[in-house]
Amino acid sequence: EESIVVALVCIVFLLHVRSALVAILMLPVGVLMSFLAMRLLGIGSNIMSLGGIAIAIGAMIDAAIVMIENAHKHLERAAPDKPRTEILIEAASEVGPALFFSLLIITVSFLPIFTLEAQEGRLFKPLAYTKTFAMAAAALLSITLVPALMILFVRGRIIPERRNPVNRFLIWIYRPVMRLVLKAKTLTIAIALALLAATGFPATRIGSEFMPNLNEGTLFYMPTTLPGISITKATELLQIMNRILKSFPEVLSVFGKVGRAGTATDPAPTEMFETIINLKDPSEWREGMTLEKLIQEMDRALQFP
Repeated sequence: EESIVVALVCIVFLLHVRSALVAILMLPVGVLMSFLAMRLLGIGSNIMSLGGIAIAIGAMIDAAIVMIENAHKHLERAAPDKPRTEILIEAASEVGPALFFSLLIITVSFLPIFTLEAQEGRLFKPLAYTKTFAMAAAALLSITLVPALMILFVRGRIIPERRNPVNRFLIWIYRPVMRLVLKAKTLTIAIALALLAATGFPATRIGSEFMPNLNEGTLFYMPTTLPGISITKATELLQIMNRILKSFPEVLSVFGKVGRAGTATDPAPTEMFETIINLKDPSEWREGMTLEKLIQEMDRALQFP
């Protein structure tokens, strides 16, 4: 999907199909380099580690697109008799250092994640590692692979920017706005600072929980009873709990389990119950009922002697 989006951007704004191949080919190489680093460091593929690569993909492709666009501008303005390879090398040399260090800055932005410990560290460090790998790979490829691919693919007829109707329309919109903000520089900066200050109050109301509770329309109830209870009695208690829970008008369905499943990954003893409670839409709840009140009522109803 990312490759398709990149191809569409290059085609729409540059009107050059082969230029899109530079960015499209650079992206999988950067991802493969990230997987290689994961393999060397023994980091497994899970939702968090792969999430780091997914987060980095957008920034990884930026350098290639900027370099391609700069190459088009140089080819557009260059003398007709100047060698194409020399023009592309000059274009890459002009923006290459800035792109390299900008990607490195993004790379180090996740370094504070590595200071997390305990549960937070175990959860987010794989994401930080893979994002760092991906951005470091993109920084390296932006000054090595991308210029080489430009020499191979950025050739043929280059349409000037002023002849692209999409670019002309966007420039037509952008220039008046730019003139306005440059004319009223003080007011523009004051508005930006006011908007920044306005975020202070909402920021104090966000809370500071590491993993806040999420209301996904389902409750998970996991009580325990006396050790050594028989399976017959445990089943009877489970059925009683299920009937009590289903009696609440806010409950759609109840499914309970006692003991452990037939797998070594479930160490639950017989005295441990696990019940999933699916709730109805809040519009069907009793008037004034909230999730917190419902949980409290259920807890009181399920107190067994």
